[in-house]
Amino acid sequence: MKTLLLEGGGITNGIFLKAGLIDEISLLVYPGIDGLAGVPSIFEYLGKADERPAEGQSLRLIGTESLEGGMVWLHYAVEKRPSGQ
Repeated sequence: MKTLLLEGGGITNGIFLKAGLIDEISLLVYPGIDGLAGVPSIFEYLGKADERPAEGQSLRLIGTESLEGGMVWLHYAVEKRPSGQ
C-alpha cells in the first residue's frame, strides 16, 4: 500500500504520529468556536507523560487556500529529522 487517507479522531491520529506514519497533513479550519472542555485535539496521544509522539518530526507549510465561509485549508508536509540531530 502506498497511500492511505487517515480520517481518525485525535487519538487515532496520535497513534499514527507516534509511529512516524504520517507524511502529510491536510487541515481544514472552520471559523467557529464552542469553548467546550475535554474535547480531544487533532493529535491526542495517550502514552506515558514523558513520551514525545512528535519527536523528530516537524511541519513544513506547502499550501494554503481560502474557502467559502471563511474556512482555510492548510497543507503541511511532515518532515523527519535524521537520527542524532
